[in-house]
Amino acid sequence: TYFQVSESLLETTNLKLSVVKKLRLFCRVQGSVRRLTHLLEDVLLIGKAEAGKLNFKPSAMDLLAFCRDIVENSQMSTSSRHAIDFFMHGNCGDVQMDEKLLGHILSNLLSNAIKYSPQGGIVKFDVICSPETTCFLVQDYGIGIPKPDLEKLFESFRRASNVGSIPGTGLGLAIIKKCVDLHGGQIDIESETGVGTTFSVTLPSNGKILRQPTSEED
Repeated sequence: TYFQVSESLLETTNLKLSVVKKLRLFCRVQGSVRRLTHLLEDVLLIGKAEAGKLNFKPSAMDLLAFCRDIVENSQMSTSSRHAIDFFMHGNCGDVQMDEKLLGHILSNLLSNAIKYSPQGGIVKFDVICSPETTCFLVQDYGIGIPKPDLEKLFESFRRASNVGSIPGTGLGLAIIKKCVDLHGGQIDIESETGVGTTFSVTLPSNGKILRQPTSEED
């Protein structure tokens, strides 16, 4: 792996490497550590959810500030070739949601939108608030999802058949689904191969569960 090769080079040839080469190898090591850490966190989180130990704890929150932080963190973790257009509609000043669960939902949606738009460009992120529900829309103009893959996309370790060499764990959407279900919310997908994908997540604005997940969704 890049991590093992880069670490070995730094250990054995540290004195001979230029500053530029050292920085490049350090970046490879850091990137590998981040990916491994992210994988472990996802595995632990999905295991906790499937064991029924992921709890729903809504509280009053500043949704605008929260979403801005998510956008900033997502933007910092990607290349300059991508831009996130964020807009908030309606009165979003008085909502009650689970911040941790919502963080998993939004960070994974934005990460996927960026990841599967390899040509760069714009990712649209809209939040539409009403007294009863809040809708989060994340739209990309990337590779899209083949229709045969849509039905099983929320299963753990399941990825679309057209992802090619784009890295991923196949856990992001499963985690999103678990977090949406704990809110009693709804998630919908509209996608066309080669055109792009729009994810729509609707959650209760007041912390009250909109619906109980069916037995098939548990």
